[in-house]
Amino acid sequence: MRKLLILKKLALIAGLAAAIGAGVLHAKPQTADALNASSMAIARDAVLPHVVSILVVRQDFAAGEARLSLSGGTGTIVSPDGFIATNAHVTENGTRFRVVLNDQREFPAVLVGSDPISDLAVLKLQAPAGVRFGFATFANDLSTLKPGDTILAMGAPWGMRDSVSAGVINHVSRLMVSLFEDEADYEQSLNATQSTARYYAWIQHDASISPGNSGGPLVDLAGRVVGVNTRGNVLGGDMAFSIPAPIAASVVNALIKDGKVTRSDFGFNVRSLRGTDLIEGVLISGVDRESFAEKAGLKPGDLLLSVDGKAITLAEPESVPDFRRALAERPIGSVMKLGVRRAQRPLEIAVVSVSQTDQKPDEQEIAHWGISVGEITPDVVRMRYLDSDAGVLVAGLRTGGPAGTAQPPLQIGDRITHVNAKAVQAISDFKTLAGSLPEHSPKKAPIEQAEPDSVTLSVDRAGNRLLVLLTPAPKRVIPPVNPELSKAWAGWEVQPIPGTLATQLNLAEAGFRVTRLYPKGPAELAGVQIGDLITATGANSVKPSGLKETSALDLRVRNALMAEPLKITVLRAGETKTLALALVEKPNPAETVDRLWNDDLSTQLRELTFFDRIERKLKASQNGVVVERVENGGYGGLAHLREGDLLVRMGEQDISDLASFGTALAVAQSTKVTKLSFLVMRGTGTRLLFVESPWKAN
Repeated sequence: MRKLLILKKLALIAGLAAAIGAGVLHAKPQTADALNASSMAIARDAVLPHVVSILVVRQDFAAGEARLSLSGGTGTIVSPDGFIATNAHVTENGTRFRVVLNDQREFPAVLVGSDPISDLAVLKLQAPAGVRFGFATFANDLSTLKPGDTILAMGAPWGMRDSVSAGVINHVSRLMVSLFEDEADYEQSLNATQSTARYYAWIQHDASISPGNSGGPLVDLAGRVVGVNTRGNVLGGDMAFSIPAPIAASVVNALIKDGKVTRSDFGFNVRSLRGTDLIEGVLISGVDRESFAEKAGLKPGDLLLSVDGKAITLAEPESVPDFRRALAERPIGSVMKLGVRRAQRPLEIAVVSVSQTDQKPDEQEIAHWGISVGEITPDVVRMRYLDSDAGVLVAGLRTGGPAGTAQPPLQIGDRITHVNAKAVQAISDFKTLAGSLPEHSPKKAPIEQAEPDSVTLSVDRAGNRLLVLLTPAPKRVIPPVNPELSKAWAGWEVQPIPGTLATQLNLAEAGFRVTRLYPKGPAELAGVQIGDLITATGANSVKPSGLKETSALDLRVRNALMAEPLKITVLRAGETKTLALALVEKPNPAETVDRLWNDDLSTQLRELTFFDRIERKLKASQNGVVVERVENGGYGGLAHLREGDLLVRMGEQDISDLASFGTALAVAQSTKVTKLSFLVMRGTGTRLLFVESPWKAN
């Protein structure tokens, strides 16, 4: 309601301004509401022109497969060169990025760097040489920001670009943990292996934030970017969280300069004194296994009183992120002297920092093995209590794939250390040893090579050393169609009417009621009508055995000779009639026709069938190919092709079958078109669709 009132006030002010411009009203002193609305307009105009919407093609892994999908977010242009600040979870697993500016220009973008620990990332617009961009800047001081201050959140909620919502600051330094939780729970997770929000407290506000707002700016009435919106309610609402601008600026600048943020790790964690009787110091809450801190003698439960001789007291959880950030910003390899009290005894412990390695493990699909494997990082070694970082971890298994049918089957979490007795040191070694099958493309002949030989894997399963025999197999080879044997076809659909139902329907006898006649099929040409009750074929009666059983009649038709008429007896309006059907060969159903998978479009297509024409009520002259599967993030998905579409034209080439589709694709490649166009029939209408070409024009 408050937002609605603000909008009404904005509309009223706009109306007043128009009237003043026309000379109708005399100027009057502005009210507080009018001044607030005017400030909101100034703030909007200062930043919104530099806010962009980001379309991301993601490659995620599920059940051992790399799958393309689409996601989106928001960013802010922060330099004339076209650098964009956004969230790391917006760019996570992104393979391609497309950016829409406020003025509706579109550009591709590349990832400059990502920092999951802060949940910040930087993209760069790929614009023609000499193009410069307007930009916004981060506020470098938030000391004047107070609860109750009006702010604006800008972005693309649910992909609705250039959206603005208003609210107020609720808290300027919030840990995302309630009074009823332990303070150690304030860290958030970017994914299963990466924590985030470790080095800052959030700005909490109540401007509406929905999926798609992530990475967008939080703006005060002075037109300053005071934060980067990062967390909110899935359905929008009154609780949202932003990364403070000074911290965001520091991370973004480092990413622009170096493509990464380098931090020190001293191997221990701390918690505040809240909930204790202590009045000074900070508690050591954890010491990393095998870290320098552990080797130096630091232990969980120690009370840290000083750092390099300077007293330290962290009484409340909100003071912990700043302390941790200060440690992380020390040079790598620096020595830090800790003044510690343990069991009432003072100790001095020197610790040395190492480079922080909180990075998401690289994951790769080994398609012909039916698995995805993950890199073993130092963090993985620590979390899984491994003895080294050699090998790869099985991260996913494709249902029914070679890994799932190996002897014994592989399991998620298995550590593969050798392939055919050759040691695996890293994920790059593993890919080399595993090899790969040729890519599938309409330009290449179907794979007809012999099945690959089996491989022997050495596997560590929670300390149990196993030998596994695995036989690779292609992931996506569409087997050649085995056409059905010729079968006689009558061209009807029937409903079984057994004896009990016939009695209840006041029919003279049981039989098969004709419910559908296919155009120009044998039954229609012979004079069969919908509603006829088939009671006999030739001299033999035919009766259903149940409400869903049509096999008795199906077998009679299937076994009939197409060279001879099939005589049937039907009951129509109380009269018995004998008709003769000239049976024909049954048209091919969808499951028996040719299909192909196209890697360029990440789309599967199949031939159009007789039954497709009937169901879609297509003219006999209508040709095309049926879209059977579309990966959301592939070029077919980006073109908004959908399963069930009938593709009838590509560019200037008519599509009549799979062969003509291949020809049209080859023409598009050879002529280096920059945009592909598709004409499809969908439902009762047609759609003209466009997508950027998968191939770069030279």
